[in-house]
Amino acid sequence: MSKLQTRVFYGLRTDVAGNAHFVTDDEVLYLVGNALSVHNFSQRRQRLIRLPDKHKINSMTITPNKKFAALCETGEKPLISIYDLHTLKRKKLLGIPYDASGVTSFSCLAFTFDSKYLAVVTNENQTMLFYNWEKGKLESSMELGNLQNPNTKVNLISCNPGDTGIIALGGKFAFKFLTVSETMWRPYGFSKAENLIITSLAWLNTDRLLAGTSDGRILFLENGDLKNIFKMTEVTLINLKIREEVAVANPVSQTSLNESREHRQEILCLNVFSRGFAFALGYGTIAVFEKDGQHKYTKRNVYAIPAQVSREESDHLYHVNTISSNPSSDKLIITTGWSQLFCATLWGPDLKVDPEPQMVDVIGHHLHHGPIGGLSICTWKSHLVTFGELDRSVRMWDYETESLIMVKQYLEDISCIVLHPTGLFCLIGFSDKLRFMSILFDDFLTMKEFSIRNCKIAAFSYGGQMFAAVNGNIIQVYATIDFNTRFLLKGHTEIIRGITWSQDDARLVSIGSEGAVYEWDMNTGLRSAEVVLKGMTLNGIVLSADGVTAYCISSDNRIHEIKENTVIRAYNMPGIQPSSIVMGKDDSLMFLTYPGGFVASLKYPLTDPVEFNEYHIHCSNISQMVLTYDEQVLITTGVDGTLCFWKVSYVDGKTSALRRDLLYSDQILISRNDLGDKVHAIRDLNTRIKELETEHVYKMRQTTLQHNDKLREIHQSYCEAIEELRDKIDKLEEDHTNEINTINVEIARTKAAHEEAMRQMEIGYDSKLIVEYDKYQAFEERNNAMREDYEQRLTDLAKASKAELEETIGKYEARLREKDLQLKEAHEEMAQEVRIHEIIKAQIEDDADREIVELRTNYEAALCEERALVLKLKGEAGVLRNKHAMSQKDAEDLKWQLNSLRDEYTQLKGRKEELEKDVVDLKSELQDRDSTILDKEKTIDELGLANQELEKFKFVLNHRITELQAQIEPRDKQINELKDKIADMELELLGLNKTNQNLELKLYELREKLSAAKREIQIETQRRKRCQQVSRKIRIELLDTAALIQEPNALKSAIIKLYHRYSDSEEFLRNHKADLDAQCEFMKQRDHLEKTISLLKKQIAQNNSGYLDVQLDKILEENITLLTELNALREELKAAQRHIADMESLLGLKGRDTGPMEARAKLAKACHGNEELEQNYKEQIQECQRIINVLKEDIDRLISRLTEKSTKKPEQ
Repeated sequence: MSKLQTRVFYGLRTDVAGNAHFVTDDEVLYLVGNALSVHNFSQRRQRLIRLPDKHKINSMTITPNKKFAALCETGEKPLISIYDLHTLKRKKLLGIPYDASGVTSFSCLAFTFDSKYLAVVTNENQTMLFYNWEKGKLESSMELGNLQNPNTKVNLISCNPGDTGIIALGGKFAFKFLTVSETMWRPYGFSKAENLIITSLAWLNTDRLLAGTSDGRILFLENGDLKNIFKMTEVTLINLKIREEVAVANPVSQTSLNESREHRQEILCLNVFSRGFAFALGYGTIAVFEKDGQHKYTKRNVYAIPAQVSREESDHLYHVNTISSNPSSDKLIITTGWSQLFCATLWGPDLKVDPEPQMVDVIGHHLHHGPIGGLSICTWKSHLVTFGELDRSVRMWDYETESLIMVKQYLEDISCIVLHPTGLFCLIGFSDKLRFMSILFDDFLTMKEFSIRNCKIAAFSYGGQMFAAVNGNIIQVYATIDFNTRFLLKGHTEIIRGITWSQDDARLVSIGSEGAVYEWDMNTGLRSAEVVLKGMTLNGIVLSADGVTAYCISSDNRIHEIKENTVIRAYNMPGIQPSSIVMGKDDSLMFLTYPGGFVASLKYPLTDPVEFNEYHIHCSNISQMVLTYDEQVLITTGVDGTLCFWKVSYVDGKTSALRRDLLYSDQILISRNDLGDKVHAIRDLNTRIKELETEHVYKMRQTTLQHNDKLREIHQSYCEAIEELRDKIDKLEEDHTNEINTINVEIARTKAAHEEAMRQMEIGYDSKLIVEYDKYQAFEERNNAMREDYEQRLTDLAKASKAELEETIGKYEARLREKDLQLKEAHEEMAQEVRIHEIIKAQIEDDADREIVELRTNYEAALCEERALVLKLKGEAGVLRNKHAMSQKDAEDLKWQLNSLRDEYTQLKGRKEELEKDVVDLKSELQDRDSTILDKEKTIDELGLANQELEKFKFVLNHRITELQAQIEPRDKQINELKDKIADMELELLGLNKTNQNLELKLYELREKLSAAKREIQIETQRRKRCQQVSRKIRIELLDTAALIQEPNALKSAIIKLYHRYSDSEEFLRNHKADLDAQCEFMKQRDHLEKTISLLKKQIAQNNSGYLDVQLDKILEENITLLTELNALREELKAAQRHIADMESLLGLKGRDTGPMEARAKLAKACHGNEELEQNYKEQIQECQRIINVLKEDIDRLISRLTEKSTKKPEQ
């Protein structure tokens, strides 16, 4: 059995919207047959992505980054397939939501600018779906239907090039902008489209949108508002800054629609690129506007689709389907109703230079449009010829280079084409005659005409010395050399369906519509064998290498093996109706095709059932199939004009025995006149070349002389200019030297004058200094006398001020003692009132905290129960939804199989009854006609054999029904087993939900511990900062003290002050010891509580076998909540204690040698702050003690409950 691999696939699907796009500057993505092609036309390299066979594709688009392509597939459940253009694999498959019933297709789709989201619109219920396609998730959706106008239909969508949350929609009587807020889409801006038919949309930038209409206008919208309307048949310059009052036309009526169909000027396929935009104006015309600044666009070029020849002329064939620009913005790819890719090169001569429309070029080869009716190969060359039924053209291809060699267009219909084995001649059947033609360099030349009208079947013999042509039910055999009629083969009663020659050209086999297979002897022209398959339609026949065995395919899904006038075996292919068959020359290869575009490679020799490999690349029926002479290439053509070259390879790696080492012939035919004309033209051209060379040499010599003269003049002028410049430089240097000499003389004269002036000034200054010295001596004597007088006065004033200061200090100290007594009495009264107030406040807070804890516990328990219930219901709903979908799918499949079996059984039963009635009628006729018994014995025997075959067929069908029933029973068992598995999975899901709840509880505990640790770290950090501040103060004071190292008394007093300030404080030591004791006590209580909790958890884990109820979970949650609050209160208590200690140590109340004023100020501050700190400290201590007692009670209550439950369990 051989394998097939696609080498190249030519064609284009025209029934898909957006069927072609540029991927790079050289690669084009387009749909051909049942594949997605990425074709590099410059390198002649094609990559194919095979598409699934289930659904039909109706639209395609590509991401802005050119990495992925999306295809919409129609069907009962439409799908969107997204393919990676680099790996050529399907990346994601998107479906519609479950609630979108009745949707069979999508009307349009588009990617967002970042290529992460995909927006589509369904065709039936007009719903916009917004997918995050990378995650396969439907992000949001919106109903687009218009209840006021049922004719509204959205078939265009365009995403904003800079914002994923803005989309523009358009269509028949529909236009709107959409923006998203979270997951809700809302319309905004201009939406008055009840009078418009929008035919295309394109964004110029993030704010500006162009919308084309069916009447040849373009709407310009900016920021959602309609700014202007341009009539494109009259506009050559678009200025977007001009704002005019615009109004939408009157409502579109049916009459206007009919008129617009006659003169269609609709704007189609708006495409914006970096240097402008392009669009299709009506049928076959493309206009390009070039960007001129920020707001202006100028009409630059107009392109037209070249006229194509076809038997069925229609304007719809020139309807532009797609316009796509390449990344460099210098080319446009265009597709129409023709099966051809067109390309327009941008920025050529503008309209001012070339006002006529430019014809677009064809990308790749000129392909057939419509069905390919004929396909033939030759032996000497790697050439093949095809003809199109609709385009009336004959095309010659080279299957080695996979290229088109020649195209010949005719004005009349072509019915068949056959290539001579040498590749130099061919037979072409026309509507009036069959013509034998020679193949020239670029033309077909008629050599002989035969009066056979609409000859659809013809064939050359393997040697090429004869050819056979079918004329109705007669085969006419001619000699190739003298064109004489060799034989007229008559015998078929109906139209002949096919003929084939044996490899030795000794026999010719033909098949007819009546089911007859005749073998003709080509030496005598007589019929040498015949086989009649009644009631069957034969579609094709092939001969083995020895010419003894024939294989024909029939409409009853069988391959019949015929040998020696007998059908020795029939191979059944259920569900496959073969349409054509080919066979290798050494009987090692056999291929056949069947409807749907399938090619099958059969294993030879054939077995029952037939083993084959199936290949599907065509999306429509295959019209022709042929195997090359060297059996290395298989060529197939489709009714949609596609042409596919397959590489044939063997499974075991061997090659065909017929593969030749010699190269193919490359000689061609040319007439003597044409050759003489070409030789004469070559001579003329050579003569002209020599003349041009001589003329060119003369012109070069003249140009050289002229240039030398000019160079000489330029050199002379430059030399004169250089001499003038040198003279000027010399003169300037001389003037510069004279100026320097003059300046030097002036400098010497000035220096001498300055020296004389300095000498005179020194003499004057010396005399002045002597006078000033005498004045200074007198002033110093007066100053010394004055200083002695003032020192005596200062001594007297110091004694008087010291006495007055001692008196004042004594007076204020007495007043201070009185104030201290009054202050102590006020403090005692205030403390008594504070104690009474604190007792009342503590009672109120206890009651409020208890109520808050109870309410919080109750609500948290109810919330946990509701969450668990919702999670359980969601899981059950998902399981039931999947179960229901799978059951429906299995039931539909079984119903379809049962109905098909019933229909087949009913048909076979009716057939059997009819045949049985025929047998009874024949038997009665035999009894009435005893005289003709001998003549009819043969007929009776044949009928008996037929009856026996039908009985065998009946037995086979009964056996098949039994087998199908046996297949249905295991399916039922599988369904029951799957139901059991689903039930087990539901139980397992419930268990996983419980495990998830336990894990969430543990996670909550760990988070609480983490938060407590973080708070401790923060407190320690703050404490470290405070310590660093105190340490910094100590270092500063030590530095100041070190400055007194030369003064022992001052140094001693400073050190004593430092000691009393930072170390010698009983209150500081007492607070520090209290802090340590409190921390130790708290750590002990925390360890005790943690050990108790771990013990409780172990008991809960041991007793967690089904009898613990929800109340225990509530208690555990209360315990966790209380522990969390306890940890927070502990941290607050520690912070308060540290704050009190730091404040008391830094207030300076412990200093023993401070001054009176400083001591009085510090005393006032310390008394005021001390009262507040002491009050807060006592309140917090009492609150923490109360919480600790409550927690201890709760823990004791939990332990008692667990003990009760553990004791109840053994009793149960």
